[in-house]
Amino acid sequence: MQGAFDMGLTHVLSWEGGESNDSRDPGGHTNFGITQDSLDRARWKWPDAGLPKSVSDLHHENVRFIYKADYWDVCRCSDLPAAVAVQVFDAAVNQGPKDAITFLQKAAGAYVDGKIGPKTIAAANNCDSGKLAREFASHRGHDYSLLDHLDDIYGLGWMRRLFACYDLARSLI
Repeated sequence: MQGAFDMGLTHVLSWEGGESNDSRDPGGHTNFGITQDSLDRARWKWPDAGLPKSVSDLHHENVRFIYKADYWDVCRCSDLPAAVAVQVFDAAVNQGPKDAITFLQKAAGAYVDGKIGPKTIAAANNCDSGKLAREFASHRGHDYSLLDHLDDIYGLGWMRRLFACYDLARSLI
């Protein structure tokens, strides 16, 4: 069986396809869902990782490295129940790590500060995974609903992504 990171990455990449530079997308120029700003930040943080200068030149191993180091590890997903880990990871990629952590803290009843630490990890691990997964998805969906630019261009796709991620989470309980 695949590990939680690999299942989460497969899910993310099913929604974050190839290269895009859609002027309507707040992320701007992306490839595999990685923005140029994210790549620049990763190149600065890990100068010896062999990352390309442009998202146009990203390869699968680069994508895997960035998603693992800058999203999965930053959110401490390996310390979470698998069902919730894949949700936190997907939200971190789509909405940012701080928002993903905030959704987790709200769902787990932890102190909300957008920073992942031992108390948030303990709160998440002390919850019923099914209830936590549903509550996390609810907070994430609520956040989408508050976006001013949630429209027919991306909004429906983001909601489909949320439900697909919740389905993945439920399969891991």
